[in-house]
Amino acid sequence: MKHGIADCVSFWESLGEKHRTLLESNTIFRTYRQGENVIFKTVKKDGIIFVLGGALRVYLASDTGREVTLFQLNEGDAFSIMTVDNAKETDVVPSLQALSPTSLAYLQRCDMAPVAYEEPLFAKFVYETCAKTAQEILNNISFCIFNSVRSCIARELVIKDALGGGYGTISVTHEEIANNLGTTRVVVSREIDRLRDEGLLKTGRGRIYILDRKGLEDLSKI
Repeated sequence: MKHGIADCVSFWESLGEKHRTLLESNTIFRTYRQGENVIFKTVKKDGIIFVLGGALRVYLASDTGREVTLFQLNEGDAFSIMTVDNAKETDVVPSLQALSPTSLAYLQRCDMAPVAYEEPLFAKFVYETCAKTAQEILNNISFCIFNSVRSCIARELVIKDALGGGYGTISVTHEEIANNLGTTRVVVSREIDRLRDEGLLKTGRGRIYILDRKGLEDLSKI
């Protein structure tokens, strides 16, 4: 487990001592239980989150209870939530949920700005984190829009298995998959039954076992 933002920023020692001290003194640390949503009691979510340990799900939720996962963050990853100063009340801001016991660090934009103005490396880091966040969101939305639900489920299972070590046993429910993909449990159950009938996987109580990894990868287009 990482212990601070210094562990997540490869060029940390290249920053001036004054700026390192400024960043460290303004870092907010939080821990979350599995399933708990990330909440910062600040004026607005506006900054960069560093995952020190565990994993986070970045997702959107509707008033009707539907959810869709944008992407997942793991230890060492950084995620940018940068709202504009003239943001409207209708502008969408994603939510974050701990997928396991998770610790993180948070830097607000107002605390990063003085450093970014004087440290080109840090300014580049902020820019690239914002760009990576936007690209991750676009990649996942594009895949879900232009591919079948079955392909999306296959992709979800391949990614979850890889994150779990690639052992072929995934602890996940149909409802969790449905929430990640913005669909319903009934649809997911139907498609998983078809994948099982095709010999790609088998199911157990709260678990899915991959039988044909190549077949799932081909279906998921990964």
